Amino acid sequence: MNRISIRTVWARPARSLAALFALAFGPAAPSAPAQDADEPIQLPTVNVKAGSASSAPRRSAMDLAGTQLLLRQGGGNTLGSALSGLPGLSSTWYGPNADRPIVRGLDGNRVDILSNGSSLVDASATSYDHNAPLNPLAAQRIELLRGPQALPYSGGAVGGVIDVTNGDIPYDPVQGVSGVAQWRGDSAFHGGAAAFTLDGGNGKAALHAEAHQRRAGDYSVPGGVSAPSIANGRVTNSAARAGGGSLGGSLTGDWGYAGLSASRSEDLYGSILDPAVRIDMRQSRTSLRGELRNLPVIGSLGLQYTHSDYQHAELDAGMLATRFVNQGDNLRLVARRRAGAFDAEVGMQLLRSEFSALGLEAFLPRTRTRDAALFALLGRTAGRWSWSTGARLERAEVAASGEADTGVARFGSASSRGFVPASASLQGQYAIDPLLSVSGTVSHNERAPRFDELYANGPHEATGAYERGNPNLPKERSNSLEIGLKYGQGRTRYGAALYTSHYSNYVALIRSGRDVDGDGNPLPAGAPGALPEFQYLGVKARFAGIEASMLQPLPIDAPRVDFAARLDWVRADDLSHGQPLPRIAPLRFAPALIVTQGPWTARVELQMAARQNHVPASDPLGPTPGYALLGASFTRRFGSGGLDGLWFVKLTNLTDQAAYNASSVDTLRKLAPLPGRGLSVGLLLGL
Repeated sequence: MNRISIRTVWARPARSLAALFALAFGPAAPSAPAQDADEPIQLPTVNVKAGSASSAPRRSAMDLAGTQLLLRQGGGNTLGSALSGLPGLSSTWYGPNADRPIVRGLDGNRVDILSNGSSLVDASATSYDHNAPLNPLAAQRIELLRGPQALPYSGGAVGGVIDVTNGDIPYDPVQGVSGVAQWRGDSAFHGGAAAFTLDGGNGKAALHAEAHQRRAGDYSVPGGVSAPSIANGRVTNSAARAGGGSLGGSLTGDWGYAGLSASRSEDLYGSILDPAVRIDMRQSRTSLRGELRNLPVIGSLGLQYTHSDYQHAELDAGMLATRFVNQGDNLRLVARRRAGAFDAEVGMQLLRSEFSALGLEAFLPRTRTRDAALFALLGRTAGRWSWSTGARLERAEVAASGEADTGVARFGSASSRGFVPASASLQGQYAIDPLLSVSGTVSHNERAPRFDELYANGPHEATGAYERGNPNLPKERSNSLEIGLKYGQGRTRYGAALYTSHYSNYVALIRSGRDVDGDGNPLPAGAPGALPEFQYLGVKARFAGIEASMLQPLPIDAPRVDFAARLDWVRADDLSHGQPLPRIAPLRFAPALIVTQGPWTARVELQMAARQNHVPASDPLGPTPGYALLGASFTRRFGSGGLDGLWFVKLTNLTDQAAYNASSVDTLRKLAPLPGRGLSVGLLLGL
């Protein structure tokens, strides 16, 4: 699928942040009008162009106002909580502090998360308890890239590439000073969060500054829910505090731009599986970006370099138990050219990272990853037809030091693997008439196994399991097909997408059915100190699903009344063993009624999930019960003297129903139910 983004108005960041958020699941038209803040998510358009002369081109978009991003964020303020519930998107839900997005049933290394176009170089794909070191409160735009548009960043991210942009380096001239501030509090999470951004410039030089803070206590669960992790109606050791910020600047002009930025994020939160364990996560990033425009022959040439330093310490009763470290560099060089109806983009990407997980609970040796890639995109629009195609060729090397650096015998001798993944995608769209369009995407994707999939070998306290990699894994290979249909007239929008992916080799983390001790030796089931063994296996697999969304205005003018609904379903099977794949979201349906009168908007929504019966026989918890969570929100806009504002009140899980996330790892699922009844209030101000 395609790249979806928000049109950014740098001269008015308040409105830029008020039109912040974009996600795609289906096809549509090249230029979408701005969306009213109170409208639900619109179906996006397919952007079949390979790129443009700008480093951050105005791509085809649907606009989702900052109101909705602010309202969507749960008390955890994680990327997973901000996106979960959108068509095709769920989350890993390790409680409110570590909640990574899942796209169409695909998680971990099949969904790459970027910050301002660069890899995070963190550990969130390695373990469910590791949060992604970014906060949606600071986001100016969130994009989901699929099909050809994902290939400049990843060949193996079949689920997609999620890019969170915060405007740390302005790429267009900024004139004057503007800013945005926001605050929210939440009773279910017993805390709140705040953030601000500030931009200023004289048309030639620009500065950007931002900061965010969050404090939360142990979160509340529905009445009557019991588990070893719950005391006095709250999930023990789920409290957190987090903060961060960035400072950047650039020189801009008709010639292009050049800039620098530095950012820092810190997050201290508990591990629900063990009330004595807390996680201290920190990351620093330094970025250099620039672009020369209007060059002869080439068109434009962009350079991006980011250095990341990530550390994640697991503290047991305040003492250091295990330290995760990931340091890396990401370099991208991209040339773009527009010639008539054609758009072309070619580039290269280099990625280096050094990862270690050392200490009492080390389950990985020290590893080194080197990845070099070449990619190209080409697109054209002609009459009713639009198409784009892309290809990516990589050379990846993953090496482990084995026992040498750690003294842990089970890590064995040093080892190294090399892979040459190749991926390609073709996407097309046909406008049947001005209101109705159909699109299709076909993709072949290959991915080199990551260091954890190859070399994990040890007890992982965060998942309460023994994880065992497979150093002989081949490349992951898949073929995907998607067909979409979209109708839009005025505010009325209907759309749907059908998709399927077939894997000749899918790297799955699956329970083996055995219990082992801390060194991986077999133990009788239920023996003291026994850990369930999880293995990375290469299996044949098939994913298939549907996503649909609609917005239908009702024949009522004052107040304006709209009916909206979202639906998604995915089925994932391990064909090698004749079993369902684990951690897959069930059928979900969310109808909503939106009433608008002047500056006031009220929304009532019912988020429903069916019982997930399609689970592997090895899942000790069996099916996950379905649920129906009723919520409501009220917002009011105001403005005076150049100040724009909005306040909101949001009610969640009004019936206080017990609910569990079927996508959570089975060792945690019953320990971390979804939050109980809650009230949140917030304020957004823009200058």
